[in-house]
Amino acid sequence: MVSAVTTMGCMKSAAVTLLLLSFLLNVADSYPKFDSSRMGCGKCSLVLNDFLSKDHAQIYQCKGCCFSRAYPTPQMKMQTMSVPKNITSEASCCVAKHSYEMMQGTIPVRNHTECHCSTCYYHKLI
Repeated sequence: MVSAVTTMGCMKSAAVTLLLLSFLLNVADSYPKFDSSRMGCGKCSLVLNDFLSKDHAQIYQCKGCCFSRAYPTPQMKMQTMSVPKNITSEASCCVAKHSYEMMQGTIPVRNHTECHCSTCYYHKLI
């Protein structure tokens, strides 16, 4: 049998848990709104690759964010698509404008010398 004291103890415990949860949700909601999709992604530029760089050779590679957007596909355009898609996206990626190949041990590595925002390689038609 469950006594009235045990039932009251469970009710108090549930009330404290709900109060704590409400407080934590209120604190989380009070932080300013920010665009987390751009966090940690700087301007397109050359960055030293610590993993590939050795004592005698420093390897630079392009890193950063460029333009990208998505929008609803216009109806006229959807009628001409072989596989209609509701969303169309455009993007440009941070790619090397100039680079040269060098050997890092027995492995060929591209060392970038200049970066810019351009068509993403996986979007180009071959």
